[in-house]
Amino acid sequence: MTIKGSVAFFLSPSGDVIYVPQNHISMVIADPERFGLTTEKIQSVYDLHGEKIGVEGEAREELLLRVIADGWIRIRRYPNRYWSVIAPSLMPAVRERLRVWAAEILFGIRGFKEADRHMPVKISTLEGETACTIGDLTQGSCP
Repeated sequence: MTIKGSVAFFLSPSGDVIYVPQNHISMVIADPERFGLTTEKIQSVYDLHGEKIGVEGEAREELLLRVIADGWIRIRRYPNRYWSVIAPSLMPAVRERLRVWAAEILFGIRGFKEADRHMPVKISTLEGETACTIGDLTQGSCP
């Protein structure tokens, strides 16, 4: 199915593509061990920020940044706008995981296919931000 709306994925540190049916934080909360966390740790972060578990606020940001620092990559496509990628860095191993993912999404993965090779991709890391297209990523030519 060609992607028309929003779709989200996690890329695991080993390169597995994991479809995110709702939002990234709900997946982390549902399976904390997969992401190197515990239910107690998640609850303590939400308590620290005075937020109800699952709320997309400061606790969510802290938890997702922790997961990303451990090697996970957060990906979301905003309808007819761009792909948002948040990665721990752009070191060669991360670039390769993104290249493989981009090639797969253009071919079709998990029932989703990006039809536009020129769809922008905005990549954010702790070092800063960069932009390219999904096609650039497949060629390994994203800055």
